[in-house]
Amino acid sequence: MKVSINAVGICHLHKKGDGRVEWEKIIQNYVCSPCRVGVLGATVETGRPVSGVMSYLMLQGFKLYPINPKYVGLKIFGLDFYATIRDVPDVLDIISVFISPQNQAFLLGDLENLTYKPIVWMQPGAENPELEGRLKALGYSVVSGQCLMAIHKLHCGKSRRRP
Repeated sequence: MKVSINAVGICHLHKKGDGRVEWEKIIQNYVCSPCRVGVLGATVETGRPVSGVMSYLMLQGFKLYPINPKYVGLKIFGLDFYATIRDVPDVLDIISVFISPQNQAFLLGDLENLTYKPIVWMQPGAENPELEGRLKALGYSVVSGQCLMAIHKLHCGKSRRRP
């Protein structure tokens, strides 16, 4: 799957006949139809960008699962933290990655241990071309360098409530 940015900065995923979800389907089925999102790198520090994105997505009806072993036993926005993706008690549609590439070494192994393949959404600053290539080779859909909140605002009309 190839990713390109058009003249107005919209990211598109191009299907290469490999059966992966196309960009338009990701928008329709997951971004504009609130889904289950694992937030890898969530924090209790509410002033961080990840917390702002989480707050917005919650207001839009997304079901969020904060993932960060550092905060297990704590809550953010009333949500329990999970140590790993494997600990989340639900099937996730999207894994939204907010951790830097140098801290992502475990991610491929964690994803391979799942019985399903969520969309891996690498937020700005979390882009990792090497990992992205490996994930795509394994059949994962990957969105890179796009903010899930910004894409929702752009493609899904007016928000339900203002964060």
